[in-house]
Amino acid sequence: MDSTQILQLYMTIWLALLGAVMGSFLDCAAMRGGLPKGRSHCDACHHVLNPMDLLPILGYLLHKGHCRYCGAKIPIRCLVTEVIGAVLFASLGLKFGMHLELVMQLILGSLLLLLACIDWDSHILPDRLLLVAGINRLVFVFLLGQPLPKTLLSMLMGGLSVSLPLLILSLVMDHVLQKESMGGGDIKLLFVLGLYLHWLEMLLLLFVGCVLALAWALRAKKNGTVAEIPFGPFLSAAWWIVILFGTSWIRWYQGLLM
Repeated sequence: MDSTQILQLYMTIWLALLGAVMGSFLDCAAMRGGLPKGRSHCDACHHVLNPMDLLPILGYLLHKGHCRYCGAKIPIRCLVTEVIGAVLFASLGLKFGMHLELVMQLILGSLLLLLACIDWDSHILPDRLLLVAGINRLVFVFLLGQPLPKTLLSMLMGGLSVSLPLLILSLVMDHVLQKESMGGGDIKLLFVLGLYLHWLEMLLLLFVGCVLALAWALRAKKNGTVAEIPFGPFLSAAWWIVILFGTSWIRWYQGLLM
C-alpha cells in the first residue's frame, strides 16, 4: 500500500466518522423540529447523556438499542441514519477525493439527508432548506472557478429538464382529478438537484427514484402497511446512486445506441 492509498484510507475513515455524527445530529434535528438545544438527553427519562452514550453506531450497538438509564427502546431509525451518514460521507470521499467539490457534495448530501428525514415524518420539504441547497451550488460556482455563463446555462437546463415537465403534468392532473397529484416540494427538490446534475443524469435520477419508491410501496403492500409514501427520501437516495454510478451508466447506455 503506497502513501496515496494510505492517505485515501485515512480520509475515508474520518469521513465515515464525521458522516455518522452528522447523521445522528440531522436525525435529531428532524425529530425535534429544529436544531437541538441544550445537552443531549433521553426523551423517555430525560437523563443527560454522557459522551460514551453519544458514540454514533457503537453507542446503539453497545446498549442493544436501549437507554442504559431507564431501559427505554431507542428507535432503530437512529442507527439507520447514522449508518447512512457514515456510508454517504465515505462514498462521496472515495468518489471526489480531496477536492473542493467534495465539500459542496458533502453539504448537499447532509441537506438531502435532513430533508429525507423531515419528509418521512411530516411529508414536507421545507423551502428554506431547498433554498440553502440552491445557494450552496451558486457559491461553489465561484469557489470552483467555473465559467459563469456556461455553468449557469447548464444549471438552468438541469434544473428545468425534469421539474418543468412534471410541473405541467401535475397541473393538468390536478385539474383532471380535482386533487393534488404530486407535491410541490418534490418538484422544487428536482429543480434544486438539477442545479448539480446534467439533464441526462436528471432523467436517470427520476427513473431510479420511481423504481425505489415503487419497490418500497410493493413491499409495504405485501406487509399490509400501505400508507401514503413521501417521494423526497427516494429522490435523495436516487441522487446518491446517480452521483456514484450515473456517469458510467449513461455512457454504457449511449454505447448501446452507437
